[in-house]
Amino acid sequence: MTIKHKNLWILIFIGLIALLLVSSISNLLLYLKSANINNYLSRRVFEDTSGFASSVLKTDQILNDSLHNKQITVGNANILGNEFLNQSNDIFDLVDIYIHNAMEEIPMGNIISYIPEEFSLYISRILNRPPQSFDIYAYNKGDIIKLNKEQLAKFTKMKDINDELLKIVKKDVNGLTTYGIENNADFTPSNAINNPLWKRLINDIVDYKNKIHWSPGFILN
Repeated sequence: MTIKHKNLWILIFIGLIALLLVSSISNLLLYLKSANINNYLSRRVFEDTSGFASSVLKTDQILNDSLHNKQITVGNANILGNEFLNQSNDIFDLVDIYIHNAMEEIPMGNIISYIPEEFSLYISRILNRPPQSFDIYAYNKGDIIKLNKEQLAKFTKMKDINDELLKIVKKDVNGLTTYGIENNADFTPSNAINNPLWKRLINDIVDYKNKIHWSPGFILN
């Protein structure tokens, strides 16, 4: 074999090594990108699930107190409206992630986010505030709002639905507190995306919504 041929084989060998390195680096970058996306979605799933479920506990307490006393403070009304708004945003995000992650549609899935959103709009009416402008630190948060007969009926409707959501979150979400999901090693920010808990929660809420034949205007009208 001539020196010229040897050099050619060396160049070919070096070229193959270079191609393998480029391919390996590309695969590594794709893996890291995929891992980063997966970690991001997992954190979102955990935060949205935890936020929604714990919020249902909070709204349950405020609705119970309000109906028992037939009144609500301005502060609690702002908190209640804000919690319903957060529930709507959390469930909307979860449905969006579910559709893109599972690659399947949820019949009328995003409609379930409209239920707490409508509750939130109703509370903003009571407070005479623009939608989504709740102030949990309002200067007059201690003022009392006496609930009339019509308002008590609306609060009862909201409580009936919230009671069913409470049953669902207590059944589906282990380690649930008013501060979020705690002491659940199977559902953390790092592994939530792979746990069926959050998908089961969404499907159970959708099933419940379908049973009550809810439609926009249920509370506002």
